Amino acid sequence: MKSFGFAQRQLAAAVACQSTVIVLVGLVVGIPLGIAVGRSLWGLFAHQLSAVVDPTIPVIPIILVAGGSIILANLVAALPGRDAAHTPTALVLQAE
Repeated sequence: MKSFGFAQRQLAAAVACQSTVIVLVGLVVGIPLGIAVGRSLWGLFAHQLSAVVDPTIPVIPIILVAGGSIILANLVAALPGRDAAHTPTALVLQAE
């Protein structure tokens, strides 16, 4: 991206954006899938125990975990983004 003319801030922002998008895709797929699988498995398990089969979905913890995962992904991506932003373009092109 530096060879296309990205500035240091733009490159760091691109890395942060990529990590956020990856986490968002995982959340969009994982949360509904996890809820569906969890409800069905709890239904099978609860029927065997003759327990209550009405599971609840804890919305607040799901929102907190989703927000925390986005924050964590951006914190983890900060170091590679900074390193990529400070790598000289000539060094990157020389490797190609």
